[in-house]
Amino acid sequence: MPILLKSILTALRIAWPGLLFLGIVALVYVAVGLWRQRRIARSGIEEIDRMTGLQFEQYLEWLFCQLGYRVSRTSYQGDYGADLVATKDGVKTAVQAKRSKRRIGIKAVQQAFVSTGRYACQQSMVVTNASFTPQAIELARADNVELWDRNRLRKAMDSVGGKRAIAQAIAPEEPTTSQPAMFSVGAQTSGSAEGATCAVCGQRVSEKVRDYCLANERRFVGQILCYRHQRTR
Repeated sequence: MPILLKSILTALRIAWPGLLFLGIVALVYVAVGLWRQRRIARSGIEEIDRMTGLQFEQYLEWLFCQLGYRVSRTSYQGDYGADLVATKDGVKTAVQAKRSKRRIGIKAVQQAFVSTGRYACQQSMVVTNASFTPQAIELARADNVELWDRNRLRKAMDSVGGKRAIAQAIAPEEPTTSQPAMFSVGAQTSGSAEGATCAVCGQRVSEKVRDYCLANERRFVGQILCYRHQRTR
């Protein structure tokens, strides 16, 4: 037997346990990745990513009800930093809903913390489909504000049926002139949050104001208006 071939076979006999271990690790890594992708798809979190800010608030209202909370939505305009007030076991929680493609900063935490006094709540929470900046996490710990990031939200969604439950929740809702259809996922809206401006004065408006105007199309004749010019309609 040639010396080179003999050396290769000897090396393989010595190294095969390590190669086998690396192969098993690679297979486990691929399997875990596929399992995570399947869980994400079944959770419905990608449906959340396609919602507007208003739809996200409506979904969270339904979600917290499924989790055993008694929930009320705050005024869509001038909500003082809380979109929902969720009550469970006698404890009221002010909930700030932040559907976003970016990480959530300290402003949302500050608003949630301040809103506890406005709504006579004992604690506050920020829920997002994204993640939080390190500064936001640090401030939340100092102010005792509970944070639900993408993973925490997904776990809550899984516990109530995930994507299948979202589909079930969509069916009973019918659109009205005062409130849009709940969970009309993928609904088309015009303009981005950053580019939305008042049709009268040109003032830039938030995503929340934009969604409110689009949801009340008959009242605003399909136009996006700032708070001041909404009063004229």
